[in-house]
Amino acid sequence: MSIASISVKDVMSKDIKKMSMNGSVKDAIILMTSSWVSSVIVLNSNDEPIGIFTEKDAIRAVAWNENALDTKLYSVMSTPLVSVEDTTSLETALNIMVERCINHLPVIHNGKIVGMITSRDIVRFITKNRLLTPEVITESRVEIGKLHSISEYMKDFEVIGRGNI
Repeated sequence: MSIASISVKDVMSKDIKKMSMNGSVKDAIILMTSSWVSSVIVLNSNDEPIGIFTEKDAIRAVAWNENALDTKLYSVMSTPLVSVEDTTSLETALNIMVERCINHLPVIHNGKIVGMITSRDIVRFITKNRLLTPEVITESRVEIGKLHSISEYMKDFEVIGRGNI
């Protein structure tokens, strides 16, 4: 099993929180905190998704505006809304996140948001399912322009050779 063969629908959370674009930052933070989620989908007046408000957006809003808690979501949300189909592989989703420097991807099925996949979800899945197995663990590591195998790297920290591995 590899992350290229697993689709986001198998890992995504179905607990999606949504708010009106006219909702306040404070209300979004309260919703996210009470629901244990790290984002809300922002909807326009036709209930169509137009953006996302994340923990990062909340931090930026508070840092840049002393009245941030009363600020409307439409002025601090992240746009455009980047999403993936539910059949997208975890590998593709992770590549999109890395390329776009984002941590949340709404998951779409038949044109509707049916879930949310986060970088944390992917890491949790990889760790839980032990997908970081020999080929990943034994891959080389680049450090200050030099290529080291993982065992050389571990020797550098005196882990190998003391009976620890």
